[in-house]
Amino acid sequence: MSNPNRYPLRSLEEHEPTLARIVAAISSLDGVVALSLGGSTQAGLADDDSDLDIHVYWRPPLAPPDRRAAVLGRFADDGSLRTQIRSWGLEDHLSVGGTYVELIYFLLGDLQEQVERAYGEGLDSEAFTTSLLYTLAHGRPLYDPTGALRVMRDRLNGEFPEATFRAVLERRSPLLRFTIKLLRRAQRRNDLLSVQQMRALFQSVFFNLLFTLNRRYHPGEKRLLIHSQPCPLRPPANEERWEAAARMAADDPAVPGLLDELAVDLLQQIDEHSGLRVRHEVW
Repeated sequence: MSNPNRYPLRSLEEHEPTLARIVAAISSLDGVVALSLGGSTQAGLADDDSDLDIHVYWRPPLAPPDRRAAVLGRFADDGSLRTQIRSWGLEDHLSVGGTYVELIYFLLGDLQEQVERAYGEGLDSEAFTTSLLYTLAHGRPLYDPTGALRVMRDRLNGEFPEATFRAVLERRSPLLRFTIKLLRRAQRRNDLLSVQQMRALFQSVFFNLLFTLNRRYHPGEKRLLIHSQPCPLRPPANEERWEAAARMAADDPAVPGLLDELAVDLLQQIDEHSGLRVRHEVW
């Protein structure tokens, strides 16, 4: 596998002064319960294009945008501050000394409920099922005076939720080869946009299953091949085969065959190591 990092990785130490300033400011705001550092910087994979992702856990009422802007504006670079961004949820963005910072707000009660569901009936989706659990489990705590964040982290890091393990593997395994069937059909029609859509769906389902099988929380959409390398249960030459598939054109007749081989290998490992009887025939 070729080196996926095109730029030198940056150390966390250089960001410590910025983190300290932000934590001191944000922790004083109404509603803020805990703070953690996430993203590529916390994972040790930050490069020159990476920003700082700071997760803000809150309970109502949260300080309004004008109050947050007044506090953040004391040290934000001129013209960089934007509050109340809702493209992916609630976020505030700013730069501090040239470093781009994203404050990502999570309603604490919603996360607590999701953790309970993960261990209760189980979480299930086609993609990124446990990505919020990854945020909780692997973020670096920066501020947690009540211990609310620690309680969830300890539980998640102590045991992967078995109900979620079963839900994802049992319900999503059948989708894997079915997407290949749809991809082949789209290629025969020369519907290249549909081919790309099926490739994206296949990739989402595949890595959702892969991380779940290994009882690891899903890290999100970035650097999947780096995050999958430590997984002991994965298809042979998984990273190399995925790189080859990613470089193929949508109308390459070899695409469905390569993806189907990856699917068969992963499903075999699910059969052998999950302890579950999963249905994965192509209907």
